[in-house]
Amino acid sequence: MAKKILSAIGTTENGIAPLPSKGQASFSALIGHIEKRRAALAEWETFDADFRRKYNDEFVLLWQGYDAVRIRLIHRLDQSHDTRGLTKGERQTIAELISQFAADVLASVAEPDIAEIHRRYNGSAGETQVAHAVEARDEVPVASTIEVPDEAEPGSPDDVLRHIQEQLDQEEARERLRREAREAHHAKRKKTPKRTATEERARLEQAEIHLSIREVYRKLASALHPDRERDPVEQQRKAALMQRVNQAYANKSLLDLLELQLELEHIDQAALENIGEDRLRRWNVILKEQLHGLDQELAEIEMDYRRRFGMSPATAVSPKTVKRALTTNITHVRESIRAFEHDLRAFDDVERLKAWLKDMRAG
Repeated sequence: MAKKILSAIGTTENGIAPLPSKGQASFSALIGHIEKRRAALAEWETFDADFRRKYNDEFVLLWQGYDAVRIRLIHRLDQSHDTRGLTKGERQTIAELISQFAADVLASVAEPDIAEIHRRYNGSAGETQVAHAVEARDEVPVASTIEVPDEAEPGSPDDVLRHIQEQLDQEEARERLRREAREAHHAKRKKTPKRTATEERARLEQAEIHLSIREVYRKLASALHPDRERDPVEQQRKAALMQRVNQAYANKSLLDLLELQLELEHIDQAALENIGEDRLRRWNVILKEQLHGLDQELAEIEMDYRRRFGMSPATAVSPKTVKRALTTNITHVRESIRAFEHDLRAFDDVERLKAWLKDMRAG
């Protein structure tokens, strides 16, 4: 794991630490917040593997059994609807139970026989209800993964350096084209002097941010150039480090780039302590954007679990609460399967069926 940048920033003289500047205090606070978000994401990542295993190996199989026993119950209800000895009210109860159970099943699994039974007992209204059930089933969130492709195998040292330079040049050219397009677009609109000045400051700030990240990236790319290492083992190590550098640069992660500088001992704590306020200001803007991205990533993870378990937006979500919710759902499904299997026995005798229908009406 990469080194932690620092726990606090501010020089110490004679054992006395002066109060940090505003920029130093913000830098330290942002580093702390980012580390907490990363720890939370790492916890979710570890939990997600265990969750998926338990969800797929236990809950999904149980739910399939739950669907199967409900389908059996629907068929038995359909077969019993015209049983001699049942009253009109009892047949109406059977029809209502078929409608309810079939809608629930169709929201979980595509089952043409159940859809046909549902329509038969609901008429034209059944078509609409089936459509709604299918729509609800299709809206169930599907887990997705994002894969980062491996870096291409490095060629000759000159090829590697040329490739890095080409990437930087292409990115700068794209940025220049985007800037020219924005300027051309804004030139068509009448602007007040105040608005023009604000946009110019924002443009310059973005340019400074881009240069700040690029500056750190260039230093790392130059130091890791394999032409400076004849040892094949060391070349391989640097190639692996360069993959991390490229990934950090692609993600615009200043923090990762600084951590790599510390790891490679290109900078030390003393150098960080004496960073100028202008550079700190630019770095803090970048770190705020990175923190915002981590917050969004965490929010998306939590939202996915809330939807999966039907939790309200106000409910606090953590690996602990999700694990408890999954365990509760597994217990509930097991109990429901046992209850339905018990209910199926009532269909073996008309008197038991009548008693069961009475209990269902009362419930």
